[in-house]
Amino acid sequence: MFFDPGLTDVLRNIMPGLGDLFLIITEFGSELVFIGVLLTLYWAVNKKEAILATYLLVFALLSNYWLKIIIAKERPPVSNWYPGADAPNYSTPSGHSQSSASLYGWFTIRVRKWWMAVIAVTITVLVGISRIYLGVHYLGDVLLGWGIGIITVIAFVYLENPMRQFFSRFKQEYILMSLVIIGFVMTLIAYLLPQPPNDNFGAVGGLTMGLALGLVLENRFVGFSVEVQEGERLKLVLRVIIGFVLVFGVMLGLAPILPTEEIWLRALRYMLIALTGVFVWPAIFKRMNL
Repeated sequence: MFFDPGLTDVLRNIMPGLGDLFLIITEFGSELVFIGVLLTLYWAVNKKEAILATYLLVFALLSNYWLKIIIAKERPPVSNWYPGADAPNYSTPSGHSQSSASLYGWFTIRVRKWWMAVIAVTITVLVGISRIYLGVHYLGDVLLGWGIGIITVIAFVYLENPMRQFFSRFKQEYILMSLVIIGFVMTLIAYLLPQPPNDNFGAVGGLTMGLALGLVLENRFVGFSVEVQEGERLKLVLRVIIGFVLVFGVMLGLAPILPTEEIWLRALRYMLIALTGVFVWPAIFKRMNL
């Protein structure tokens, strides 16, 4: 039952003609949307909370990649995939489901509002259903992804204060540079291992290294604030709009030069994306007084 591809046909029969809608819904569990949400939070809402949420997401991405490599379960038959569905790597657990449960669940804990809980549950459930409807995951993949995501949130809640106390003994720059090294070593290990189907560790490794290095540079050379004077909220809107153009321009513009197929080139591209969002654009908008 949990790994029966026939459930996809059941969902399509119950909800016919919704394939294109679910192609849109599934993107709410994708890296593109996550990057957009976290950068908006970082640039214009709450810098510290954005950084903490990003750590959680990076952990979710790292753990999902290595769990897929260890389990190495093939996806449902390609003949069952909905046209336009993109599904690299192995199947178990569902990365979209795990990351959605992790990030949106974390937002629920931090915001502590009923409407946030409704939004988080709705998006997470719909993203999971979309993966089955599109034929790229089994029910077991989605359930396992949700479960790991929920456990991740609970672990972060209970370990946040002890970890803060532990890491307070060290300079923040040392901790972040250690994360850069960890990201590099993991990318090297992934490079030496057999590559998963149509995927590699480059994106996760690059984001890990770029985030940590970007925070070191931002702390030392920028130190921007999301606070603005009363009546200057337009500045925050411009930060987000122009920032999106810049970051996603880098993402798309570098794709032909630093292609996904090459793990180190992909890692470099995603490291530059993270650096642009975390350090380069904040340096620019602070200089522009935005």
